[in-house]
Amino acid sequence: MKPNETQTDWTLIGLDGANPLAFLAALGTGLIAGTIWPHSRLCWRLLKGNWRPVLNCPESDQERFLERLHIALHEASLAAFDIDGKLPFQADKFADALRASIADVHPATRRDCDFLTAFGTEIRPEMDAKKNPVFRDTRLRMVRSGDSAGQGLPVYARIIRQATGIVHLRRTLFEPWDYGDHGFSSLRWDPLEDQRYALRWRDPSKSGANDGPGSMLGANSLALEALQAFPVIWTGREAETTGFHRNGRREVFFTWPIWSASIGMDTVRSLLTLPALTDDEPPKEELAAMGIDEIFRCQRIQQNQYYSNFSPARPA
Repeated sequence: MKPNETQTDWTLIGLDGANPLAFLAALGTGLIAGTIWPHSRLCWRLLKGNWRPVLNCPESDQERFLERLHIALHEASLAAFDIDGKLPFQADKFADALRASIADVHPATRRDCDFLTAFGTEIRPEMDAKKNPVFRDTRLRMVRSGDSAGQGLPVYARIIRQATGIVHLRRTLFEPWDYGDHGFSSLRWDPLEDQRYALRWRDPSKSGANDGPGSMLGANSLALEALQAFPVIWTGREAETTGFHRNGRREVFFTWPIWSASIGMDTVRSLLTLPALTDDEPPKEELAAMGIDEIFRCQRIQQNQYYSNFSPARPA
């Protein structure tokens, strides 16, 4: 922060900390804001029973705040998403991309490298349906690896980003969510998107684009930025995605912290990696001493070989 620079606290009332998509969108907002205002900070406040993120930055006008956020999103590199339309893809191709990304990397230019490490790990590749070795990818990939046209999460990400306008950011950050966006590929990070056949009002094969709940385009666009904060590593037994763990019954859960101290995104990244968060019963007193006020957890439900969903979250 520059001397005598006035800071503004933006309470992002559209984002509910108990919703995994909203949490990821809050992180994405903090990360992209850091490229505009390097000393911006993020925290959470309990407002009317819900945890809402508060972003601290020098911009004091809401329209300028949204405009600069919009410009930064569209100027941010999506080079990692241009390598292949599918996720995962061939392990050799991924390894080559990783090597190229670290050639000139330094703290100011780590974006593409961070996204690639969040995509997965090339260690111990597995075979796809065509017997090709592909890398082991992130638990946050909850859509099919690729459709009949070879399009998966990387293609969806580009479409979502290109379609995101200022109005979508305003509706995501500063208004109650109306789920008014239709016709876009879902990333399935919102528990409301768990629309399994037996639970639907209509036969999905006979439903139109506007049947059922829509999505929040701005939230998905911002949440994509958060991917870079969830690297995948090989633990010696399997590929582990930051924030995810299995319990004794082999069920997979996603856990995230809520904190009230205003901190920079580098500190946020470190909070996400705390091993205690993924304990079956997290040590709340120990975590509270670190400034973590709440912990939310939801199950990653794999409904078939192609798609997964998050269950509604609960305090861990």
